[in-house]
Amino acid sequence: MTKMPCKNCGSSEEFEPLRNDAEKAYVRENKPKWARLGSYRRCSREGCRRYQRLGDVNDGGTFPEPGK
Repeated sequence: MTKMPCKNCGSSEEFEPLRNDAEKAYVRENKPKWARLGSYRRCSREGCRRYQRLGDVNDGGTFPEPGK
């Protein structure tokens, strides 16, 4: 895991690889086709849904609420 600032949590958190195919599909839908999914990580803080690219806190987003 990699520690980075999280725009959602407002703190420095451990970021881990995307957890499953649903997360990968969501990132793929919301980022350019040339973007490498392996470059994106998600915040490991419980309840946080932030994902972002390694080395760029501004290149990311938030996963939708579960069930939506």
